[in-house]
Amino acid sequence: MKRSREAATNAGKKTEVNETIKASMSNAYHGVALIDKEYVIQQFNSRFEGYFSYITGITPRRGLSVINSLFPKDEESGFSLLEKTLEKRDSTNEVSIKEGDFSIRLEPALNRKNNLIGAFLYLINQKETDNNEPPQTQMNFQALLEISGDAVIVFSPEGKPIYVSPSVETVLGYTPEETMLLDMYSSLHPDDVPGNQKVMEKAILNPGIPIKGHRSRIIHKDGSYHLYDSTVVNLLNDPSIGGIVDNIKEVTEPTSFGGSEGQFSNLYMKAVEDSKIGVWEIDLTSGTSVRNRIHDQIFGYNEQPAQWDLPTLLQHIHMADRSAVKEIFEAAKADGLFDFEARVIWPNQSIHWIALKGTYVKSPETKTEKLSGSVVDITLRRNSFQALLNNESRLKSIIDNISEGLVVADKAGRLLYWNTAASKMHDFSSLQSPPKSFTELLKYFKLEQLNGKYLPISKWPLPRLLNNENVDGLEVRVRSIKNRWAKIFRYNGGSFVDNEGNVIYFLTISDKTELSDLKKRLGNNEERFLDAFHASPVALCITSSKDAICLEINKSAEELLGYTYEDYAGRAILELNGISLAEIQSIFNQKSLSSKPSESELHIRTKQGRKKLILFSVEKITLNEEECRLTVFMDITKDR
Repeated sequence: MKRSREAATNAGKKTEVNETIKASMSNAYHGVALIDKEYVIQQFNSRFEGYFSYITGITPRRGLSVINSLFPKDEESGFSLLEKTLEKRDSTNEVSIKEGDFSIRLEPALNRKNNLIGAFLYLINQKETDNNEPPQTQMNFQALLEISGDAVIVFSPEGKPIYVSPSVETVLGYTPEETMLLDMYSSLHPDDVPGNQKVMEKAILNPGIPIKGHRSRIIHKDGSYHLYDSTVVNLLNDPSIGGIVDNIKEVTEPTSFGGSEGQFSNLYMKAVEDSKIGVWEIDLTSGTSVRNRIHDQIFGYNEQPAQWDLPTLLQHIHMADRSAVKEIFEAAKADGLFDFEARVIWPNQSIHWIALKGTYVKSPETKTEKLSGSVVDITLRRNSFQALLNNESRLKSIIDNISEGLVVADKAGRLLYWNTAASKMHDFSSLQSPPKSFTELLKYFKLEQLNGKYLPISKWPLPRLLNNENVDGLEVRVRSIKNRWAKIFRYNGGSFVDNEGNVIYFLTISDKTELSDLKKRLGNNEERFLDAFHASPVALCITSSKDAICLEINKSAEELLGYTYEDYAGRAILELNGISLAEIQSIFNQKSLSSKPSESELHIRTKQGRKKLILFSVEKITLNEEECRLTVFMDITKDR
């Protein structure tokens, strides 16, 4: 329904414009204005003001109708263009105006509740756009980050920093190079992790919309927690950025807490003390250290010990854990990070549990090496869970005898327990303990539906449990980001209430990777067949009967085709080698009609880009009463 000219010529009700929209418009390369549902200007940037004045001869102002000013000779076209955006919530293509020197583009403007508040109207100077090399979008964004007083970190979809602004050293204390090695979630106060996780998930689901971050405590390089605000915007789809931008600003305004600067400092220090988190730094070069009072209490001291260096720390680690902790610290010199749980012995010989995490930094200028981080006493949690295992005979029996993986979590998403089977399934060793939180888990794995489509984080097994959704026989493909494997896991889950009234969630995990599942169901003869299959010097592949999906491939075939089983997982064989899926299925189906294998030639391309001519045959086989296809490949490139 078209709006009346009277409504379009009068100043409409002022549309609420939040600070993030203002900031986005101010930093935009093109001229841009926010117009409300009555086609009336509510906000605009300086470029829009200059372009608009040149095009119309009128200085733009709040409350001015864009219909009368930009489309005075063809109001019907103006109405049509604007209604497409406002009524259909759809962006428009660029429409030329002013003899083609300028163009207009419209995009719907949504607030944080996803309600339509109007439209962004872009005025694009075609001459400037055509003459700029390289594209100004990236240059302006880079310049914005370089001059910003806030710390700006751009994260990849996996949560790894891909850009850090120079100002990060002023805000967080770390150099950009040190920040690139930090795990920001590990640097957060544990109580602030869930809130930040929700903000990040919201940003992922709302591309391009600035999301006000969760006020958080982050470990500064000085070893203490500082308070920060952040704004997150998902710009993964912007080719000049390709990441999630996190703008971090330290909270220093005393008025935020209703008192003077001294009162704020006292409140802040009290918050750090009340958090029961020890912060520390050990200079490995000089053997000196800096710690807060909580740190010493966690190791059993009411008064500060005379000396505290790395050997002293290791002496307090329980003998059974000491060797592994030494190796973890050594490994940190390579990747810069450490995170583990271990037992410590107090001076009174009592045993306690700690969770210790932090970073290793070596300064090229001063040649100093430092370990720094945080430490938390988790004795109560570990003892409570052990008591739960001891008291809950039914759960204890499951854990002791189960051949499946088992992971236990609390309602905050903390992963309390991984049994041996679950750790092995996910390739975690004694030196690399499994993640201790769901947020940390996101760094290691990606989950997909079995058809290869992206699985939203909210639909992962644990979030489903936490949202009281059913997890019964859920099968997904799990991809390891670090080790590059893909497996199919089946999840079942549930919850129970412990003796203290806490809700505990558990997930059982079965490895249903097609080859693994096939092997479990094969008889002795078929097991011997698979042994011969993998040992064969001939390139062999087993595929499904209908769609030629690769179920298994031996080493010889991997070397010939250039791709591994992990590459082909969930795909048709040869699909990665430049052969279309339709052609593959046509060839395999045609050959499957014959009772005897027949040979064919095919030109393929390997992963390394080499062209090869292969001779192959397809034969029907039956494994565990299931019809499959056995394909034999031979390289005949040199014969031609």
